[in-house]
Amino acid sequence: MTKSTNRFTSSLIPYPEHLTTFEKIQMYLLEDVDKIPLHHAFNLTELKLKKIYSGIFTYWIDRPTLSDKKIFNFIVNEYGFSRQTAYKYLNAVKILLGNVRNANKQWQRFKVIAMLDRAYEVAERRNDAKAMILAADRLGKYTQLDKEDTLKIPYDEIVPQNWIISDDVTILGLEPIEDLHAKQKELRIKYGSTAIEEATLIDG
Repeated sequence: MTKSTNRFTSSLIPYPEHLTTFEKIQMYLLEDVDKIPLHHAFNLTELKLKKIYSGIFTYWIDRPTLSDKKIFNFIVNEYGFSRQTAYKYLNAVKILLGNVRNANKQWQRFKVIAMLDRAYEVAERRNDAKAMILAADRLGKYTQLDKEDTLKIPYDEIVPQNWIISDDVTILGLEPIEDLHAKQKELRIKYGSTAIEEATLIDG
């Protein structure tokens, strides 16, 4: 491979080329190992961490209504970590989830939708048609399926701005310019004449 080819190949490497272990886990959390670019390859220790993080992450995603305490207990029981280590993993997974308990509206919406889905499933198993309809209705309203995707813009009500060109600088709060027209002529000669003299006219 030639030197120029090497330069070309390296220019195709996605930015950033160098990541911390946690940054790589964030980027490739649920990605298959064979699909991770070589320049972001995981070593054995990083692969072990990735497996733990992805395990906790998917467990919580599948059970969005679980509290921090229950997830903490899962980490301790599943991986045999000390309490201190389990708390570290809990907080790290919160970052992966988008700060789960940090008043994250997206996560709260996800939890509500999951609970309504669960309510529908329970009602369906009980053959409770009334409860099924109620759960479906609440879900539809919460996700705003009863509304148009986009609001119609009232173009006929939009009034364009009526701009008035002025050479009065006092409207900007500046001091008035004495003998403005003479000053304008001076500036045109100083900055405009050269450009005009060097311009080439093209017949249309």
